[in-house]
Amino acid sequence: MIFRSKFKSLAGVALWAVAAPAFAQAAGDAAQADEAAEIITVTGTRIKGNFEAPTPVQAIGTELIDQRGTTNVANVINEIPAFTGTLTPASTNLNSRQNGVNVVDLRGLGTNRNLVLVNGRRSTPFDEFENVDLNVVPSLALKRVDIVTGGASAAYGSDAVSGVINLVYDEKLEELKLNAQYGLSDRGDAENLRLSAAWGSGFDEGRGHFLLAADYDDNKGIPKASARKWQRRSPAIVSNPDDTGPSDGIPEYMFRDNAVLFIGSPNGVTLPLGFATDNLEFFPDGIARTRILGDIGGNLMIGGSGSRLADQTALVVPTERFNVLGAVNYEVSESVTVFGEASFARSKSRGALVNAFSFGDVVITPDNPYLPADVAALGDPVVLFRTFEEFDPITSASVTENIRLVGGLRGKFGSNWSWELSGQYGQTDFSNKQYNNLLVGNLVKAADAVDVGGNIVCRVNADADPLNNDSACVPINLFGKGSPSQAAIDYITETGVSKTRIEQSVFAGQINGELFQGWAGPILATVGAEHRKQKLHRTVNAPNDNEEFLIVNAQPLDGKYDVTEGFAEVAIPLIDGAQRLDFNGAARYTHYSTVGNVVTWKAGLVFEPIDILRFRGTISRDIRAPSIGETFVETVLLFGNLSNPFIPGSGTSLVRVPLSGNVNLSEERATTKTLGAVLTLGSFRASLDWWDINLKDAIGSLSPQDVVNRCYAGETEICSLITFGPGQTLEEVRQQNLNLGTYKLRGLDFEARYATDLGNGTLGLGAVASYLIHKKIAPSGGTPLDVAGEVGGRNAGGMPDFKATLSANYEAERWGAFVQARYIDGGVYDVTFGPEDLSKKDNHIGAVVYVDMSVKYKLENLFGSNTEIYAGVDNLFDRTPPVAPIDFISNSATNASIYDVIGRKLYVGVRARF
Repeated sequence: MIFRSKFKSLAGVALWAVAAPAFAQAAGDAAQADEAAEIITVTGTRIKGNFEAPTPVQAIGTELIDQRGTTNVANVINEIPAFTGTLTPASTNLNSRQNGVNVVDLRGLGTNRNLVLVNGRRSTPFDEFENVDLNVVPSLALKRVDIVTGGASAAYGSDAVSGVINLVYDEKLEELKLNAQYGLSDRGDAENLRLSAAWGSGFDEGRGHFLLAADYDDNKGIPKASARKWQRRSPAIVSNPDDTGPSDGIPEYMFRDNAVLFIGSPNGVTLPLGFATDNLEFFPDGIARTRILGDIGGNLMIGGSGSRLADQTALVVPTERFNVLGAVNYEVSESVTVFGEASFARSKSRGALVNAFSFGDVVITPDNPYLPADVAALGDPVVLFRTFEEFDPITSASVTENIRLVGGLRGKFGSNWSWELSGQYGQTDFSNKQYNNLLVGNLVKAADAVDVGGNIVCRVNADADPLNNDSACVPINLFGKGSPSQAAIDYITETGVSKTRIEQSVFAGQINGELFQGWAGPILATVGAEHRKQKLHRTVNAPNDNEEFLIVNAQPLDGKYDVTEGFAEVAIPLIDGAQRLDFNGAARYTHYSTVGNVVTWKAGLVFEPIDILRFRGTISRDIRAPSIGETFVETVLLFGNLSNPFIPGSGTSLVRVPLSGNVNLSEERATTKTLGAVLTLGSFRASLDWWDINLKDAIGSLSPQDVVNRCYAGETEICSLITFGPGQTLEEVRQQNLNLGTYKLRGLDFEARYATDLGNGTLGLGAVASYLIHKKIAPSGGTPLDVAGEVGGRNAGGMPDFKATLSANYEAERWGAFVQARYIDGGVYDVTFGPEDLSKKDNHIGAVVYVDMSVKYKLENLFGSNTEIYAGVDNLFDRTPPVAPIDFISNSATNASIYDVIGRKLYVGVRARF
């Protein structure tokens, strides 16, 4: 019944046919947009010629980028229903190292399981997990963005499990384009300035062509979440005080506003731990009072005295970026062309994460001179729980610099053959700093103060043992907000620094052409080879290396691998005439220096029974090879308290739990299937595609306790991670990445578009929708959980099961207008919750519709140019995000990966063409 109701919704979208023709065109339309005489390759295939691949391909044109007034192509991509905004400036506010980046995630399968290409070539990642930041792309230089919504590893290599995103430059541009845009929210924040230019022209009587482009974008973001009223409500999921136990008809949890942190306040508090000093709150000038408590629900409570950490977190991370690109091609002869590309990009972001905190690390003894006398007289220690508002929150600042160089030759031979040889080098320098990070060990030493002859000093400098002295230690007064001195703050905080350099080199060659004339038409083929080397080197400062910080503690990393690949693709017409049937097949043999030999393949059919109807289907084997970060992490010696089920009643013990990479990882393997139909009736076109992805051996890790528990439960392969001592005591439990997980996804994609003359202009209508039938995931093995329809973000990978983007545009001679509605279906807060966990009302998150619009007007012959002014509004009706609180010490109010957190935003701009 659920599927039937969703399908009716999908059909309803089809009947209300609305999305600009530029929004999601099929592969054939992208081809027709180029010059008719040019042989082009659409991203779904490497075959060149009049051939339509069976793999579904969407193409975003520059028209849509202009209509949306976007300053980053990632914003437009993330509005496509098949994508989810996993890593964006709005969703990385709690991400300690990847904040402010723009990374795309097709199908919600993972940001490194879709492959990002630039002009058909692999882009250089910015981190050890091989994520590509689209902040480095100059969007004004783009001609279109091709999106393959099916497995493409046989054609393009590792990582193309959910598909490929290919950013295609406009290498035929014959004009100068200028664009200036300014925007801000109607609250006066999220200010954004964009200045961009692109210039292309032929030279030497058309034998050559160059393209130059530059893009500057300064987005001030929203530095504090408290800027929004819905966050100031401070909603949270907390324990229900009325719950009496299982099967009582009363849910265990509930949503409540006015939540504060129970386990800490900026003044410093004690918790009920069984001491005479329990339940106190400390104020400046040596005052201690009984703490005012609200309704306690886990780490949070409703009302009372406590911290509100989420208010200080950046809601949208401020990001500034600059890109410059140069591309050239030149016909050396009629049969040989030389080409080259060079680009540089720099993006930087800085966003507050969370106030520093200490939850029980500090134990104050009664002889501490800062301790109020009446509390010291009680004779018990004070276990202090505190957040720090005396200095700015821990803030993550990142800078990414990317250099990319491409050069090569392409040409023709014979009557139907072409070839290409290319080499590319990419280098990404990614630096990350964690300002105001807390040095936990220094805090403990500074807090343990004693009075020596009327002078307050750190105890480590007051005892008789000179070996443990710390001459830099400054005693700290933690009792009451504002009590710590600046000298003490300087001692307990430091900036964490990590610097990463990634280098990638690729050499590739391929030939394309007609093998021979078959019984139903020419048999086309592509054969090629690639060799890729990738290496990463990361350095960190000493506190990171020694695990001294409260959060992050980035570790040094060195790793490299190389890949040698050979691939072939063939297109065979099987039936030609009133009916057409074409076969497309591809295979790729790959040798990795890390995982060895791998074979990927694809087979597909396109059947056209009548001119207006085409069926297409594919099946493919796709892979993702382990990244450097998953393979080569240096061993870090950690310790943890673990329970030992092998010795009943033994309680917990401190066990070595070293964290390390795993050079024995194998590749992730997926079987991807698609089946669809395309209907064309004049200027109306619609497509419906079913897709299915079954990913096995997904790379993931287990917590040390999970390793022990699963070994005890009989998973003998897990037991190899445990070193047992005498009598089955636990000596060591290793934390390693393993090929443990499974992901099974299935869904439907729908597109429709229609264009017609209306009055003095053209009206374009259409729709794009995606329905997620199921998403059954087990990232670390075990029983899969279907997270389709979960929008609260409590379980990894949850996403709406139905999304649609509906739009209409009208183009007249002097003016144009565009409007779109983005529909996000309702869902549940947590798919694992039943009525005993959360009420039906709280566990249901309603559907959301965002309406965006823009208008433009052409100015005739202004400075001899084709100039237009434009303006637009995003989230026209200022729809606030639904309450879906993150269950964390900082209770963010909603899921920023899915919902708009900015609110109504306005922008104005001017475009000129010379």
